[in-house]
Amino acid sequence: MTIRCYCPQIQLNQNALTITDLKEIHHIKNVLRLKKGEPLTVFDGEGQEYHGVIDSFGPQTAVVRVNDVRRNERVRPLLILACAVPKKGKFEDIIEKATELGADEIIPLQTRRTEVVFKPEARERKQQRFESVAVSAAKQCQRSTIPVIHPPMNFKDAMAYLKIKTFLVIPSLSGDRQPLLKVLEEFDWSKGISFLIGPEGDFTLEEYQWAWKEGACAVTLGETVLRVETAAVSVIAAANFYLDRIMGTRPHSSHTVKSAQKD
Repeated sequence: MTIRCYCPQIQLNQNALTITDLKEIHHIKNVLRLKKGEPLTVFDGEGQEYHGVIDSFGPQTAVVRVNDVRRNERVRPLLILACAVPKKGKFEDIIEKATELGADEIIPLQTRRTEVVFKPEARERKQQRFESVAVSAAKQCQRSTIPVIHPPMNFKDAMAYLKIKTFLVIPSLSGDRQPLLKVLEEFDWSKGISFLIGPEGDFTLEEYQWAWKEGACAVTLGETVLRVETAAVSVIAAANFYLDRIMGTRPHSSHTVKSAQKD
């Protein structure tokens, strides 16, 4: 399995690109101990991949000789997870697993009963940490895109954003609900889909009523009550596996944009 390196801004110059991110260079050179001539894939997080070999290392740079460039085009509908932030740092696990399972956007959801509320002075640090987790997960699972990690949104703002882009699905613990797989089977997959996961104390009745007013479909995830992180992973996994079955493709189709000329 080829090692992957994330560089959001890539400039290709005569079939070579230069990595200047010191963290990435440290990881490649000192952690993975890669040497000149070893294969490396560099991706920009937006679907473009550069496949080549390490050409040289400088004090603060690494140069990769590129053999070909591939563009991964989206062929699947948009998949969004809006999830209340659980305690004990579990939201990072949710980001990691949702990234591996193909989520395109992840929203930290602030609901009436959400216990974790980020203070203003901590928001930027948390945002950077969440984005770093998504990048690491994308590297590990061989994704060429990085999911968008939104700043925290309150429930109504998230609903307003999501209903324009996607079909809304909200797991519920009571009331008139449909099995999730039934909804996935009947869903018009030309649209995107969003899942709203509530906090440990569940959504309030007012929040449920607002969701239904906005057209959200209530579903059940089974007979047991799931923790926030379990519910979040379950819905994304179900959608991902169902898409595999009906589409028979990966989240993106790949084609070569450019084959680099050998020197």
